Amino acid sequence: MTAVDSSSSAPAAHLAALAHDIYASRPPLARETYSRLPGLRGEEIQPLRADALGRALAPLFAREFVQRVQTVERDDWPGERRTVARRRPDDPTKADHRSAEDFAALVARVICKMPPPRSATSGVTRAVRHARRLAEHGPRSPWVREVARAIIAELPAMADLGVTLYRDGKPEAGRWSPERRAEYDRTREGRRPPAPDALATAEAWCVAWRDRVGPGAYPTADVFDAYAREVPEADRVSRKRFQPVAVTVLGDPVRRASGRHYLVQEATVTKEERRDLALLVVKELAAELRPEVRRAFGELREEQEAATNSAVESPAISGAANVVSLAAHRARRAA
Repeated sequence: MTAVDSSSSAPAAHLAALAHDIYASRPPLARETYSRLPGLRGEEIQPLRADALGRALAPLFAREFVQRVQTVERDDWPGERRTVARRRPDDPTKADHRSAEDFAALVARVICKMPPPRSATSGVTRAVRHARRLAEHGPRSPWVREVARAIIAELPAMADLGVTLYRDGKPEAGRWSPERRAEYDRTREGRRPPAPDALATAEAWCVAWRDRVGPGAYPTADVFDAYAREVPEADRVSRKRFQPVAVTVLGDPVRRASGRHYLVQEATVTKEERRDLALLVVKELAAELRPEVRRAFGELREEQEAATNSAVESPAISGAANVVSLAAHRARRAA
C-alpha cells in the first residue's frame, strides 16, 4: 500500500486540503450523461470534469509516482505513450512499473476518500457525489480512467529526475541500445520549444513543396520524410513540431484507407492577382498597338487635311445667280 492510498494523517490532510481548494475554485463539471455501470444504469450523472480533477489531484501523487513519455506513430500521426511507475522509498532513483489499470484503481480509491464539500454550490455538491459513485466501480469506469490519465500527464518525468524504470525487478534502461537511447533523447529534445528560425524554415519548405508538386493527396509520413531529406538536421524540427506547421500551410490532413494525407489543391488566383494580370495584359496590348494607332491617326489627319484643301480650292457660288427677279417673272406671265 502506498502512502497515497494509506489512511495516515499526512496524506489524508493533503487530500483534504486539495479537495478544499477544488471546491473553492468552482470546478468545471462534466456534461450530463447516462451511465451504463451496474447500479447507475440509466441514471443521469454529472461528475466533476475529469481533466480538471486530475490536474488538481496530481500533487498528491507527484512525490511517489513518475512518468515516461514516448512518441509513437499512430496512423501516420505522432502520438504519446505514457508509462507510470512508483519510486522506491529506499532508493528514489529506481521506480517500479505500474499498469494503467492498477494506477486507475488507486485513483478511484483516493476519489472515494475525498471529503464532501461543506460550503459549495448545489451543482458542485451533486458532482462530487456522482464522482464518488463512479469511483466505486474502479477502473471499469471510463471517467475514472480519464482522471488517471490526466494525473499521469502531470507527473514528473523519469528522465528529468534520473530515475530508472524497473519491470519485474529488472531495469528496463539496461536493455536499451545506444541507438534507442539517442532516439529517445532526440524525441525529448523535440518536445522542447524549437528555435523560431527552425519553424520559419519548416514553413518556407512547406510553401515551396506545395508550389512545386501537382494537385493530389500526399501521405503525411512521406511529406515529413521529404522534409527530413532536404533540410539539414541542424535546421530541422521534430515530426511533432512539423505537423502544426504543415497544417498551417497545407490544411488539415484527411483520413483515407491508407492513412492520413495532405490535399494539394489547384492553384487559385486571388482578386488582386487577377487585377494585376489584367493591367499587365493591357500594358502589353498598348505597347503592341501603339505603332498601329499612330499610323491610323496619321492617315486620318491626312484625309482631314485633304478634305479641307479641296473645299478651299472649289469656286464660290454667287448668291445673285440664284435670285429670280419677281418683276421679270410677272412680265413673262402677262405676255
